[in-house]
Amino acid sequence: MLETIFQQSIDLTFWLQSLGAWLAPVMHFFTFLGNEEFYLFVMPVFLWVIDYRLGFKLGVMLLVTSGINDLVKMIFRLPRPYWVDPRAGKVAAAPAGGYGLPSGHSQTSLSIFGLLATEFKKRWLTIVVVFVVFMVGLSRIYLGEHFYTDVLGGWALGGIVLFSFVKLAPAVSTWFNQRSFGARVGAVFAYSLVMILIAAVIVAIPQGYQLPQEWVDNARLAYPETPLEPLTLSSQITSAATLFGLALGYFWLEGQGGFNANSGSWWQRALRFLIGLVGVALFWMGLGEVFPDGEYLLSWVLRYFRYGLVGFWIAGLSPWIFVKLKLGKAAE
Repeated sequence: MLETIFQQSIDLTFWLQSLGAWLAPVMHFFTFLGNEEFYLFVMPVFLWVIDYRLGFKLGVMLLVTSGINDLVKMIFRLPRPYWVDPRAGKVAAAPAGGYGLPSGHSQTSLSIFGLLATEFKKRWLTIVVVFVVFMVGLSRIYLGEHFYTDVLGGWALGGIVLFSFVKLAPAVSTWFNQRSFGARVGAVFAYSLVMILIAAVIVAIPQGYQLPQEWVDNARLAYPETPLEPLTLSSQITSAATLFGLALGYFWLEGQGGFNANSGSWWQRALRFLIGLVGVALFWMGLGEVFPDGEYLLSWVLRYFRYGLVGFWIAGLSPWIFVKLKLGKAAE
């Protein structure tokens, strides 16, 4: 059954790729719209320049849906097309190291763009969102990064996450508003640790699991310099730690008077964005060069600290600095 689906999807990939080389840059563009790096760029734009609270909601959605996707991937442990047929991934710019089902790009694009559609409630925006989400999913098939079942699974899980988020957000927000600063921080910290613990259990069970050698060999043929390491805690730690730092910054900034992203002239907003990006680069890239990288305890602890700082900078420290430098105003 699975072999039949895999072959059908690979045939679809080859057919899409045969339509012409002109499609490659188009598909790379739409797949970029599903990259986590793209959303990590969009989220600060909202937080620092447009709407602070909406930016925070987008950040929470991104990190929650990414964490869930990572867990589900490691539960199913299904391959990507180029693990089955190395020819399928030749169009992709860079390989994705995780398992295939569900597609993270498909899930995340539906979750994030869908949240924007529910927030603004504009018919034209909903139409654009549907088109973009469809094209992101199609681009993953074209690039040989996912089977069509991965894309359908990503859309399904993204829809569930989006529906649950929209329905539960008011109650969760009320609960947090009624709690002290310490209780809020403790709740988010506990959530982040639970997500990491679940991932650790999934990685550890069943013991002795190994990737099928055929998948390893095919992936090596497609991308000789990129070994397969889909069962790791690093991705889950990244999402969990950034979420904790983001929430910590948001709660802390509320006590400092908050932040009005819709304030300041165009040059003040541009300067805020520039300063903010410099800070992200220092914490993310700078500490990434200093801290060790690997699958062991010290590396995990330092990764949590590093990405927690990134989240705290984005939602807390940088807006506070903007207010102090008179590049923006506190919340009214």
